[in-house]
Amino acid sequence: MKILFQKIHNWIRVKIQTNDITATLILVLLCLFLYLPGISSLPATDRDESRYMQATKQMVATGNVVDIRFQDKPRYKKPVGIYWLQATASRMAKQIGIASTERSPYRLPSTIGATSAVLFLYLGFRKIVGNLQSFCAAVLLACSLLIVVEAHLAKTDAMQLAAIVAMQAGLAQIYCMPKVHELLRARIFFWLGLGVALLIKGPVAPVLASLTLTWICWKDRSISTLVKIQPWPWLLVPLILISPWLFSIQALSDGQFVQDSIHQDFFSKIVSGQESHGAPPGTYLLITPFLLWPASWLLLPKAWAGLRRSSEALSRTTQFLCGWLVPAWIIFELVPTKLPHYVLPLIPPLCLLAGIGIFQPDRLQDAPLLRLSKWPQRVGMFAWIASGLALAIGIPLLSIWASGSVTVAALLIALTCIFSILALGKIKTPKRQLYASALSAVVVFGLIFEAFLPNLNNVWPAEQIKSIIDSNNFGTLPVAAASYHEPSLVFNLGTDTTFTDLDGIMQHAAKHPSSILIVESKDVNKTREQLSPISNIFILGTYSGFNYSKGKPINLSVLKSDWIKTDKSK
Repeated sequence: MKILFQKIHNWIRVKIQTNDITATLILVLLCLFLYLPGISSLPATDRDESRYMQATKQMVATGNVVDIRFQDKPRYKKPVGIYWLQATASRMAKQIGIASTERSPYRLPSTIGATSAVLFLYLGFRKIVGNLQSFCAAVLLACSLLIVVEAHLAKTDAMQLAAIVAMQAGLAQIYCMPKVHELLRARIFFWLGLGVALLIKGPVAPVLASLTLTWICWKDRSISTLVKIQPWPWLLVPLILISPWLFSIQALSDGQFVQDSIHQDFFSKIVSGQESHGAPPGTYLLITPFLLWPASWLLLPKAWAGLRRSSEALSRTTQFLCGWLVPAWIIFELVPTKLPHYVLPLIPPLCLLAGIGIFQPDRLQDAPLLRLSKWPQRVGMFAWIASGLALAIGIPLLSIWASGSVTVAALLIALTCIFSILALGKIKTPKRQLYASALSAVVVFGLIFEAFLPNLNNVWPAEQIKSIIDSNNFGTLPVAAASYHEPSLVFNLGTDTTFTDLDGIMQHAAKHPSSILIVESKDVNKTREQLSPISNIFILGTYSGFNYSKGKPINLSVLKSDWIKTDKSK
């Protein structure tokens, strides 16, 4: 195994140092192995992903590329960029016969975004930190659990990450290697990345860029970097990108878009824990080793080493990376609303610091500062082992809960995690550790997203309900659902799906000669009794599982209502 890893490392080192195309192709292949498994088989997840996919499906159906809607309600929390990308992918898929309820076209922009972020990290920083260093940073980013998850979901975060990495790469080139003949390209990267990120997710990228600029200007006691990015006239680039749509949606919504997206969505998350996602400061520090698994055992201690041991030539680079990482991280920790993907834009500077640390010589090993800095390695290793054990134990337990036994996929995942803990700890050199982590990530994440999660029927109610309806060939009938009101049900069953209560179920059945009714199993007899004067009620199937969005078990029955034929109806 050691000989194999050494041969792989020697080949990659030679190819990377002599041919950027080879390194790029290696990274693309790694991303494909990590991100493509499960992109089609994983059911639509609640709630955000299904909202994005359904709004995009309606955009394609109506041809309205300005107004964003979920059913008949406006969806004004995020800008239109990701919807345009998903709609483009959906239209292309439709031309080759892929149905509008197929998930993969909507997820493809996220897969492309995650892959682009990895490539931008390598190509944008290779002249700043070195080819091998930026390559290792890109591998660490590609293999982290957080970006793998986002690459599989039809949301904004993966594509926003690509735009932010491009933006920060341009800013880093202006700050760290301000050669006059390269400033134009760096400004294009910075301002275009900022504009695309604005169109994808609004104010996150401008805030991050402002914090980074403030940090480096404060450290340098100079605004020279701010002058070099030339806000005028380059600020026109993001304004030209976003203004036509923003003015259109503001006029169409009577000013409601900015009110909803900035005040109700953005600022409300800053001042309070929104949608039951509040958590105390320090939460992100605590969960980061898990979010970066399986690369966290190498990434965290080497990022610290890169910060403490970097050469004088890289001092401006580490200063820039700290400006990217530290201020924003502090703000995210202080903001009450916390979701794991919020810190995704801050993972690339960690990876770059780790890439620097991997290739720094262990000089001054006896210095007190470096002896003191061994604690990140111990903490990182402990957290990494705990994360691996959590997967090795949690996946089989989840399998037992869902199916009554440990599936083959769950067993393979657990064995791979255990093997990784036992084997990777014996690998001493950072380069071999990196390749072993990448291999472990490909195997574990491939099994999770392709073989394990899609078969957890207990957590996919909408998918199972759709199967019940389709198996009886009633997919064209109008649907009303009481109690279970998750967005994935609308995406799977159609835009006209009605969310209501039991009284609304009665009205729906009275309105349609034949219809589908979804009620809690305990309400079946009540529904049948109240509809008995006008309808015959047939049970098509039942579903028992878990609504993870609300954290509670559910028992649903899928009913078919047919009007009773009377003499008058005849």
